[in-house]
Amino acid sequence: MSSSLRPMDLVSQPAPYQDRYKILQKLVAHLQKVRPNPSKSTHKLAIGLEGRVAKTSASAQSYRFNMSILFRDLTKHKGDLSKIRIAQKPIVSAAKPLRENVTKATAMEKLRALLHEISVLEKNGYNMSSVSSGAAQDSVLAVHETCVRCNTKFERSNIMEKTLCRYHDSKKQFDKANRTYQYPCCGETTASTSFLRLGCKTNKHHVFKSEAVESLSEISEFIKTWKVEGEENVLALDCEMGFTSLGYEMIRLTVVDFFTSKTLFDEIIQPIGEVIDLNTQFSGVSDIDKQLSLTYHDAMEKVVSPNLINANSILIGHGLENDLNVMRIIHRSIIDTAILYSKGKYKVSLKNLAFEFLSRKIQSGEHDSSEDAIATMDVVKVKNGIPLDQKDWD
Repeated sequence: MSSSLRPMDLVSQPAPYQDRYKILQKLVAHLQKVRPNPSKSTHKLAIGLEGRVAKTSASAQSYRFNMSILFRDLTKHKGDLSKIRIAQKPIVSAAKPLRENVTKATAMEKLRALLHEISVLEKNGYNMSSVSSGAAQDSVLAVHETCVRCNTKFERSNIMEKTLCRYHDSKKQFDKANRTYQYPCCGETTASTSFLRLGCKTNKHHVFKSEAVESLSEISEFIKTWKVEGEENVLALDCEMGFTSLGYEMIRLTVVDFFTSKTLFDEIIQPIGEVIDLNTQFSGVSDIDKQLSLTYHDAMEKVVSPNLINANSILIGHGLENDLNVMRIIHRSIIDTAILYSKGKYKVSLKNLAFEFLSRKIQSGEHDSSEDAIATMDVVKVKNGIPLDQKDWD
């Protein structure tokens, strides 16, 4: 590297000089790799780009994040700087202008074109038919369940009896370097002889998750939304779930309006069963105050209504079949980003979609149903040429 290669001097440094210098070196090498005709001015270009990122970054963390976006987009756009934005701003003055506003009618036309066929929804685990309350009562209840955490079989009637459930709270991942499976939560591997390989977390109860319509209907009958007349609207929604004596239940629900980006409903929900684990690490819900929170039935009465979810609603979500199952809702007009933007037979996580299309980091700690609902909605907007900041829909 040339001795003249050094980061731009700034009054306020977002990161240590040595860190910036190392990243600048990598940026030069990356530009030479991705740009079709690298020239002698590559060093100057790299210094300018790194300086722009440094100026827009308020901390070392945001600087590293913004640089990671720059590296990603340089590869994605093959070095075309006109297509790259950092912190919602063009990285160079030649960047393409912001998209023009679209009418509500145009937006609705775009959204209707994204709706999934019923057969596609069913193939992806959506319940599109219901079981009557009588049929649910007549069905044979499962005597045994398998714990979704430790795979132990247990009697469903004994679920509230104390036992020892040892488990890992993250799925094992294959480590190519060591050719073994590793648990990200604790670093243990399946080849380990340590007792921790069996699980780094413990709970006093086993837990289960029903997916069959008959089992889900035991808790509450499914609601067919097409029987509820109401206003045409487009809603993004997301649920957080916890484990109870009755299985996997909704404990928080957020509903956001697509056109105004306003949160229309965001409430902690009392599950019907007795709480075993609120999954705080993932759900973000640490407590349910029965004096302040809505019961499941009260929540559904408010949400499935002419003003919110009704026959004329388009619902947007990511892996929305899970949310609708815990809500006990059957709905036909669905836009599911997990289906829409899957890669082959593999579904891309919302976290990765948000980073790829929005340059936004989500789910870095506890999940937030409001953050997830908005991210899902914004992915759909960006992918379909609808400005994120549009407020006027005349």
